[in-house]
Amino acid sequence: MDSIFLSGTSNPALARAIAKHLKLPLGNIEITRFIDNECRVYIKEDVAGKCVYVIQSLSQIADQHLVELCLIGQALKSLKARHVTAVIPWMGYSKQDKEFRKGEAVSAQLVAKFIESAGFDSVITVELHSENLVPFFKIPVRVLSTHELLGESLKKLKLSEDKVNPKNFIVVSPDTGGKSRSEHFARTMKLPIVYLEKSRDVSTGKVEVSGISGSVKDKEVIIFDDIINTGATAIKTSEFLKKQGAAKIYFLATHAVLAGDASRHLAQSAIDEVIVTDTIFILREKIFFKLRVVSVANLLASAIEGREV
Repeated sequence: MDSIFLSGTSNPALARAIAKHLKLPLGNIEITRFIDNECRVYIKEDVAGKCVYVIQSLSQIADQHLVELCLIGQALKSLKARHVTAVIPWMGYSKQDKEFRKGEAVSAQLVAKFIESAGFDSVITVELHSENLVPFFKIPVRVLSTHELLGESLKKLKLSEDKVNPKNFIVVSPDTGGKSRSEHFARTMKLPIVYLEKSRDVSTGKVEVSGISGSVKDKEVIIFDDIINTGATAIKTSEFLKKQGAAKIYFLATHAVLAGDASRHLAQSAIDEVIVTDTIFILREKIFFKLRVVSVANLLASAIEGREV
């Protein structure tokens, strides 16, 4: 594999894990900041005529990591790299894919233009919040799914406890926005699915769970989502499901944003296990006893090698 693998500063642990799967050393790159916090990128590898993969999640602080990624892309193109791929495990700004209010920027569209203008020839990413993002790019974008990875991780967890009974699992779709995602996950895992019914107070905007399309009594419930941000929706949903007689509740999410006090609230919630991936580097202070992290390193390594995933 005549390729070079470089890492930005957003998720070095994941970059090392992918490099290990690929049996490649991480390329030599120097990323520093001036006293005014401006980023400076220096590529120390001979990349002329080679394929280069750059891993960088657009996670906290998203703006800095985006600029860093673009500077790396521009530097690689100036050194005559043949093909440069941005490997973006977490596509920050993906929630801002439309103008919700007049006068708002469609940030996801602009981010796509930044990445293209920096010289990247293609993108590999994981579990987009919205497929609306793909047409924003004029370069090829490959989107990887974590449905099977997270589902199988949950099964292994239950097997290790010697308590697995596939007939006892059921998927709950938490909201309209996640309906297709939940249905795809349920099909992938060959599990039944039920739907929550919600109502919104038009004056306050507050959302309340008002019903459910089927029984979850004595069931092991799986809620699947692409992002766990504040965790507020998952926590409220889990309280309702427990009242409906759910035996266990597992919340599976690809991207662990864990904003604000999310970790503390989730630890105190009715959710029994929270299973996420390492697309975003999770700070030590955000780790809690209910949290399990599954690596996407092999998933991304397979995509980089061109294997089906």
